[in-house]
Amino acid sequence: MADHDLLAHIPAVRVPHTDALLHPIRNHFGLRSFGINAYVARRAGDRVIGEHDHADPDDEKHEELYFVHTGAARFVVDGEVIEAPAGTWVSVADVRSRRSATALEDATTVIVIGAEPGAVYEISAAERDELVEAGMAIRPS
Repeated sequence: MADHDLLAHIPAVRVPHTDALLHPIRNHFGLRSFGINAYVARRAGDRVIGEHDHADPDDEKHEELYFVHTGAARFVVDGEVIEAPAGTWVSVADVRSRRSATALEDATTVIVIGAEPGAVYEISAAERDELVEAGMAIRPS
């Protein structure tokens, strides 16, 4: 049986690596095979995706795919600037690539999908910590 919901109905939390609100989609649906979250920036200039990579040997090795659902964002990937209006996909497959995104318009929503190629998906320690800090139950438990 299919499960469905509106993004607005998925509880949002504040996390330290972004100015945007995080809607933990993966956790909401209890998905176990890939990560997916939405970040909603209230104002232009808000940091949507904090600068990061996945190069540390202790990090998950996620390939990441970003989708600008509403608004517009400026991505910077390894120094390359990508202007991304609504409807744009930005793929970052190399775990060593430094990436970030800033909202260019109010109410910019960026959806992030990620998983490690060839590996069984595991909820990252960072995601677990953020959910616990926000007082949310981790799904699946």
